[in-house]
Amino acid sequence: MVVIGTAIAGLFVILLVAGAVPRIRNQRELRAAAQKIQTELAQVYIVRPQPAAEAGLSLAATTQAIQDSIIYARTSGYLRKRYVDIGDHVVKDQLLAEVDSPEIQQQLRQAKADLQQSERTRDLQKANLDLARVTMARYEAADAEGAVAKQALDQSVSTYRTAQAALAAAEANVESNRANVQRYQEMTAFQRILAPFSGTVIQRNVDVGALITAGSPVNNTAVAPSSVTGAASGLFEIAQLDTLRVFVNVPQVYASTLKVGLPVEVAVRGQLMEPVTGTVTRTAGAIDPGTRTLLTQVDIPNPSHRLFTGMFVYVTFKIAPSGTRWRVPSTAVIFNAQGTRVAIVGPGNKLHFQDVILGRDFGTSIDIQGGLQGNEAIVKQPTVSLQEGQVVTPIESPNPSGG
Repeated sequence: MVVIGTAIAGLFVILLVAGAVPRIRNQRELRAAAQKIQTELAQVYIVRPQPAAEAGLSLAATTQAIQDSIIYARTSGYLRKRYVDIGDHVVKDQLLAEVDSPEIQQQLRQAKADLQQSERTRDLQKANLDLARVTMARYEAADAEGAVAKQALDQSVSTYRTAQAALAAAEANVESNRANVQRYQEMTAFQRILAPFSGTVIQRNVDVGALITAGSPVNNTAVAPSSVTGAASGLFEIAQLDTLRVFVNVPQVYASTLKVGLPVEVAVRGQLMEPVTGTVTRTAGAIDPGTRTLLTQVDIPNPSHRLFTGMFVYVTFKIAPSGTRWRVPSTAVIFNAQGTRVAIVGPGNKLHFQDVILGRDFGTSIDIQGGLQGNEAIVKQPTVSLQEGQVVTPIESPNPSGG
């Protein structure tokens, strides 16, 4: 029993020593590592603020024709003949289609007959007026000699005045019927659908035999209507494609730098390496309170018709600094409860967190409008472990402008 107890006690001591020794060794290594970290200085990459320069602002937009018009019918009837189709180039006043309106022709003939009848009635009233004038003159002459009763003279004067009023009414009726004839003549002219300007037919919604109602949309037979809603609209749609335009909503922070005549680059999605130069032609001159953006129009020359209406494009503006001072990598800016700051390595390589005022954000870089002098050494990627007044080892960043 003594031998067994001694063996067990010896085994326990051996196990205790085997477990305690590694633990003591690990504690010594941890203390050594902690002392090393405390004695060594933290290394940080630093960058220098760069003067703010022009930067490209790219915004998405959709191309539109410089002039676009949907052609509606001004008279009802059936489409008798169509002369153009989608893709055809037309010139101003070119005949596009003809509408057959027999009812309008009948109404025109009736209006002409009414005009002739009113003219004959006017001629009759003129004759009655001449007779009344002569009769009144005779009675006045007889009255001067006292050879006629006073009542007969008064009746002749009244008849003359009645004839005058009847003639005036007849002449007004003639003018009314003449205007009615003119109206129907113009309506018959509307049977010929003409192009309002030179351009390209980009939508055609009718075929021969289709029922046309004046001013109403028609069923779409074109492959793809260009209207925003996609609904059928009008007989034809004509657009001028020699020059295109895009409307861009520019954020408020960039609005003050946009001027009429500012050149821009327009790139088509899928052809970003072949941009087209355009020009800012006008702005709304007011900020939309709902979106805080400035509506801007850019005109794009398109003599070869390389670009189409409705294309998705990127419009790139060359934006001037506009009051900004310095540009730093976006990773250098700290956003926390203390505000917007950057970490600066100052004298003695001590850290100082400087409050700054931000300008434009370009993704990989940010403009600083206030808080920097331009000669500071800024920590490129500050960590949460850095503290105010901490001594660090600064290292010049190999990529000062990157993120």
